[in-house]
Amino acid sequence: MAQPRGFTIFARAWTASPPRKTYLQSIPSLPRSEDEESIDSLSSGEGTYTPGSMSSTMTTVSVTSTPSATDVATVKPPTRGKVDFSALEDIFSQVSTTEPSPTSSSSSSSSSLWYILTTALLLAFHKEKLIGELWGYLSSSSSSSSSSTRNGSPQEDAHAAETETEELVAVARRIREACLKASTLVGFPRAINALLTLQQAIEKTHPTVSAVLETDQSLRAAVTATTESEDGTQRDATATATTATKSARGMALFSRIYAQHTPRVLSAMSRCSGGDLTHFAIHCIYGELLSDASVIDDLATGLLEFVCCLADGCGPQAKGHFFGSVNLGASGVLLRAAVDLADRVAGVVGVERPWVDHRHGDGGWGGEGEDGQSESESESESESESESERDSERSEWKFLERVMLD
Repeated sequence: MAQPRGFTIFARAWTASPPRKTYLQSIPSLPRSEDEESIDSLSSGEGTYTPGSMSSTMTTVSVTSTPSATDVATVKPPTRGKVDFSALEDIFSQVSTTEPSPTSSSSSSSSSLWYILTTALLLAFHKEKLIGELWGYLSSSSSSSSSSTRNGSPQEDAHAAETETEELVAVARRIREACLKASTLVGFPRAINALLTLQQAIEKTHPTVSAVLETDQSLRAAVTATTESEDGTQRDATATATTATKSARGMALFSRIYAQHTPRVLSAMSRCSGGDLTHFAIHCIYGELLSDASVIDDLATGLLEFVCCLADGCGPQAKGHFFGSVNLGASGVLLRAAVDLADRVAGVVGVERPWVDHRHGDGGWGGEGEDGQSESESESESESESESERDSERSEWKFLERVMLD
């Protein structure tokens, strides 16, 4: 049976007609992503590019070649330069502390205090992976100093090598302890990452030091002795005594830090937490962790607490530990060095400085900022911000003027 004529005519007309050109004249181009702009604007420099000009809103459809793998590979993310740890060390080179270290660790001496606080700051600024670079600097400096004393008799060289190992073990223990003590202030996961980074760096550069550290026992684990009382019940007498001793030790350090404000601080913590925050702070944070002075003493611990709160932008807590450090024996010169260290580390790793940025917004302690603007000019550009908010931000860090504007 023949097909209907109408259908045949329609099929021939449809197959024979060319596409209408009017449909391909122009279509709106889609917004270009930043990656496309980067690829199109590659320059002949070392992996740098300049954003290209924007294309017109109407673009004729055409086929373009895609960038080759070689072209894409030339686009490299900006790399961070190495931290100049020697400049950080120099900040404390002229600092003398008012409290002698109570142990052989000498953790309050300027030679070790700077890297204890630097460790805490790197964790607070979320740059714990740089702990490996810090160890590399410290171990290289120790090795250079040790090699200059060698070339003597075999016995003398052996003694120098043994001394170097002992010094590096002490340095590693201080960094490790700084990570532990900072963990309650900056976050436990960051301390874990920092400790693993440190361990890997030591294993790679100084296997002998690593072997010594692996034999270390916990400073805080209770040594228990199970005894049997007259009624036949078992009890861990030594563990009970150790827990009580730690709690008393924690309360003693807490009281040294907050001095006459201790009752008020404890009461405030109890009211806001149903008592649990006070219990946890005294028995666990201070009793178990912070009050152990066998590696890092009380003064260094107080300063560590201060710089962690400073770096994290916690104004009220930074203020409390600022004056707490004073109560522990820190001088104005030492506190200024701690703030300068925090300022320098923040600049190196490229993070904000809450104690400066929130206070003035001009990158400095009053006067003119880095861009030459005066404080009044900077404030006039922020008229949308209420006067009360500005006053609050400034007053929060006003206590730092005691040491920064002397």
